[in-house]
Amino acid sequence: MNDAVEHRHSHTVFSADPRPVLGVAEGQVFRLEARSLLTDGAFERSRDYTDLAIPVTGPVLFEGVAAGEVVRVQVHAIDIADRGAMVTLPGRGGFSAPLATAGRIVPIVDGHARFAEGFDVPVRPMVGKIGVGVPGPAPDSSTVGLHGGNIDCKDLTAGASILLTAQVDGAAFYAGDLHACQGDGESSLTAVEIEGVVTLSWHRVDLPPALFPRPVVLTADERVLMIGDGPDLGAAATTALDDLQRLLVWALGWTPEEAAMFISIAADLGVCQVVNARASAKAGLPATYLRDSSAAALVGLGSRAVLEGQPTHWR
Repeated sequence: MNDAVEHRHSHTVFSADPRPVLGVAEGQVFRLEARSLLTDGAFERSRDYTDLAIPVTGPVLFEGVAAGEVVRVQVHAIDIADRGAMVTLPGRGGFSAPLATAGRIVPIVDGHARFAEGFDVPVRPMVGKIGVGVPGPAPDSSTVGLHGGNIDCKDLTAGASILLTAQVDGAAFYAGDLHACQGDGESSLTAVEIEGVVTLSWHRVDLPPALFPRPVVLTADERVLMIGDGPDLGAAATTALDDLQRLLVWALGWTPEEAAMFISIAADLGVCQVVNARASAKAGLPATYLRDSSAAALVGLGSRAVLEGQPTHWR
């Protein structure tokens, strides 16, 4: 496929300034290579992992998109390498006791991440970092915000999609930080960080940007997840709940109280990650509740558009 971007076009910020390396039309399929801790052999040469940042690949120009428009980016496939890596670092992670510097290579064997002999975890490849470029001072790729960023939502797998609001004309889209598998929280600091290729496309979505200032994930099993972020997990969870409440009030014509009560019985509140400078959380419910509402455009494109015949490993 010619519409591919190599991982040498990588950046550690979500900036709108770099010249786009690829322009893609609405509905056009394209691919991004993603770097990992193992790229270029730096992981195996070092025992100090503090400088091994995981960048994002891009920027990709979404042709004709204007600043303020909402786009839906579809994840068609994620093809991963045959081994990944994990690290722990002092002062990082979600645990009360300090962790030492440690690293581990994790092979991928028969669709599982082999953490240790007899401890195989099913592979469920996901995109950790995804978002659009920001004008002016650019956010670091390790953080999360209105632009997207280091969301680390384990539900952003093949067959899922994400809503993003373009901050500049053309969107300046980036993605990277692939994980072979991850638990909610990414509690030690990393998941199984792995090289690979993600296959994507985008479409405009006719939704008011003011209602969707933050990313929204539409999962492969047809759930709508509002992504919240904040200086701690409590603030991130509140933001996600507020966004879901706002969605139901707008889509169904309910009062805030009705929306809050329905969320309490039908929605799930969860953790994306608790290990970065800003935590991220998710609040979501089945998309079926919104199919006959003002939010029909949110769920009407179908979240199961996975390309057939993708290889198990990317090379």
